[in-house]
Amino acid sequence: MRLTEKAGRRVTAVLISFMLLGTIGPLDVFGQTAERASSPLAQTVIEKAESYFRQGQEAFNKGDRDAARKLFDQALDAVLMSGINLRADSRLESYYRALLDRIHKFEAHPEDDHSPEERAEAVEPSLLDELSDIDDSELAMVTPDGIKIFGKYDFDFSVAPPVLQFINFFVSGRGRSTMNIGLQRSGRYRQMAEKIFKEERVPLDLIWLAQAESVWKPNALSRAAAKGIWQFIPATGTRYGLAQTAWIDQRSHPEHSTRAAARYLRWLHEHFAGDWLLAMAAYNSGEGRVDSAIARCGYADFWEIHRRGLLPQETRNYVPIILSIIIISKNQKRYGFDVKPDSPLNYEMCELPDQTDLKVIADLIGIPYETVQDLNPELRRGVTPPG
Repeated sequence: MRLTEKAGRRVTAVLISFMLLGTIGPLDVFGQTAERASSPLAQTVIEKAESYFRQGQEAFNKGDRDAARKLFDQALDAVLMSGINLRADSRLESYYRALLDRIHKFEAHPEDDHSPEERAEAVEPSLLDELSDIDDSELAMVTPDGIKIFGKYDFDFSVAPPVLQFINFFVSGRGRSTMNIGLQRSGRYRQMAEKIFKEERVPLDLIWLAQAESVWKPNALSRAAAKGIWQFIPATGTRYGLAQTAWIDQRSHPEHSTRAAARYLRWLHEHFAGDWLLAMAAYNSGEGRVDSAIARCGYADFWEIHRRGLLPQETRNYVPIILSIIIISKNQKRYGFDVKPDSPLNYEMCELPDQTDLKVIADLIGIPYETVQDLNPELRRGVTPPG
């Protein structure tokens, strides 16, 4: 059980700790929509995904839900890892959305005795989906006398015009309100994230990646099924040990997912010979895609790869967005922001019996159920998991 202090009183919350690990994978977020024709490869991808789905369906009907979950994840990964931009292929995108709906229906178990209205899993739109709809006109270039770069940073990076474009977007464009919200919400998790990144030997400045991914919302869910503060897709979450069942989704667990994100970033940094920009690009689109771009470019340099257009548009935007957020976040007043961050979440851990109802706990300790739920976002059904 967690104990948190807020406004001078102690509030008890419930958190079940599962010491597992998890990953991130490619996120299809900043893609262009210029072409919607179906790729010849789409049918092969659909057939592969459908095969996994049918196997998962059979496993579910036999009562093997763990196996079913893994097979359902493989079905989703068959689409997400195909290399086809869903935004550019209307047929595959429609299939993927229908596949998600079919899989989600299997997670609504008839034996659950919780009211759907009261116990529906809380999810929120992903910021990356919003940023994917940015119009080019909102990214006007700044003049040499316009916005400047301030501050010192704990990793080396070079600034190219796209970074200035996104600084302009967040300072004086439509993105300003989003920046304000993120700077405020960051207070809840920043101390925790900095502690974990320091332990995992990752530059602390990179905690601001969470602002671009989700605006620090544990239940953010993207159109590509990426979830949590760090927007892990199912496969990468599993790769780094984040449990995902009908009862719990540790991609929404702030601490576990932060540890997984730090470890994945560190692995990517080592994989790309100490280049954090390439590591960030791979966090978005996968290391295989970045490896391929490097091979075609002949240079392991993000800005050269960006200039030659060898990565998807979403990834070419992703890295400048991260850098612009880091620059603004570390120099808020210089860029005209005066945001009071939320107070850090303070809590204590305790263990509870299997399938303990969080509403019962909330009633016993006299606090709103929503407060307990907010502190335990990984519990999908408002109860602790069965043993």
